[in-house]
Order: sequence, then C-alpha cells, then structure tokens
Amino acid sequence: MRTVISLLILSSLLIGQFGKVEVTVDDRLLRASERQKVSSIRDEVRRFFGGQLWDDKFQGLNIPLNISIVFQGVAQKGGMETFHAQVLVSDGSDIRYFDKALQFHYNGGNSIQFDPVIFDPLGSFFAYYAYAILAGWMDTYEFYGGNYGYGQAREIALRGMASDYPKGWSSRVQLLKEVTGNKGLREARFAFYVAMDLFDQGNPDDALNEFKLMMEGFEIVFRQFPTGRTLYFINAHREKLVNRLNLLGQKEMLLRLSEIDPAHKDIYIRGLSKK
Repeated sequence: MRTVISLLILSSLLIGQFGKVEVTVDDRLLRASERQKVSSIRDEVRRFFGGQLWDDKFQGLNIPLNISIVFQGVAQKGGMETFHAQVLVSDGSDIRYFDKALQFHYNGGNSIQFDPVIFDPLGSFFAYYAYAILAGWMDTYEFYGGNYGYGQAREIALRGMASDYPKGWSSRVQLLKEVTGNKGLREARFAFYVAMDLFDQGNPDDALNEFKLMMEGFEIVFRQFPTGRTLYFINAHREKLVNRLNLLGQKEMLLRLSEIDPAHKDIYIRGLSKK
C-alpha cells in the first residue's frame, strides 16, 4: 500500500522530494549576448529543485522532473532586461503543465532562490510548479493528500498577481482551481494506485472495489470537466490498466474505457479478447 509510513522509511535515505531533473533549453530566439546571460539557467534549475525540502511530511519521493524552457525574447522592464519564455514541466508520467507566460529577470551570477514571503518571478514560478507536481503525487498516497501542496502553490500565485511581474499568474490561479476542483480525477487517480497495490499484494477483490471507484471518478470527469488531464493519466497507465482489468474479467469496464478513450479503442478491444 502506498502509505505515509513507507515514505517516512524512505526519508531516512532520501530527503528531497525530487530526484533526477532533466532540463532542456531552447534559446534560438535570443541574441548571442542574451544567450550568454542565461547560459547557467539549466544547471541552476536542476540545483533549485534538488536543493529544496518542499514538505516535511513527504520526504524521499525521488520524483523525476522533465523541464523544457523555450525562450521567446527579451524586453526592457523598469530598466532591467526581462526574459520571456514558455515552459513545460512534467513528471514523465501523467502530470504535465504547459505555461506560456513566464516573465523574469535573470543574472547568471546569482542562484535561483525561493522565499515563501518575498516574491521572485523565477524562483516563485518554479516553486509554484514544484508544489503543483508534488501535490499531484501526494494525491496518490493519501486521499486528497495534495491539498497542502496545492494551497502553497495558490499562495505563491496570489503573491505573483500582486507583484511587479503579474503576467500569467491569474491563469495559474485558475489552473489550480480547475485541478483541485476536478474531484473525479483526483479520486480516480488515488483509487487506481490503491487498486494496483492491492492487486500486486494478492487482494483481487479489494482491488476490484478500488477500480470501481476509479471508474466512478472517470464518470464524474466526463460529465462535468474537460478531459485532457484525465486522458494524460489514462495514456500513462493504459497498458497496466488493461492488463489488470482483463485478469479480473472486467469486460464492462474495458468497454467503457474504450468509449472514454476512443483513440485507443483497439487496445481495449484486444484486452477483451484475451483470456
């Protein structure tokens, strides 16, 4: 079972929440002098995520991160060069965020810092997504376990809206509202992970009950919410999901999933034909 106890055991070996951080930078739209000024950002972003303890309760998670930074240009703001970029942040599985409106100043001689009180356009931006990613993981260990992380991200976003660099922060507040309000997906993700653990532990009946709760969560999503993030989740776990439901003889669930995810209907139908 994915429990806090197991996380605390891990914390004796690993302290931080994030493990390997892969950062790619596309600076082709910058001039040579501008590229030089941000030449250290790749290493600084890696250091930033690896050097912070984001939540005392959940330690040693070793969450992988993939971050892609695409610079869009530079403008002058208050006598300072302000970089504009689009950023994709994901855990390489079912959590991903694409942000089109990063605006920040950067001095390659200084490290990226985050202060929970003092707003910094770059440090606060990455802290916001650190908490958002962490919250998504916490939702799979505890029922609504991500509430603290989402709350911290929201506090950062509200400070961003009131700062001298407000661009994009109102959209980030709205993003959190959509993610936290999508209770169907949050409950479905939690039920899926519990079901997988129960199945692997040799408790198929209990696992089936959790898979049923997962399907109930999907139904809520498809009645009330945009389906994009739910399809990210299904896409990341489709193979295992089809395998377990087939072993449990759940033809109706597989048929319903083929309707929810019609682009991959053939995979669910193949699952139905296996014995």
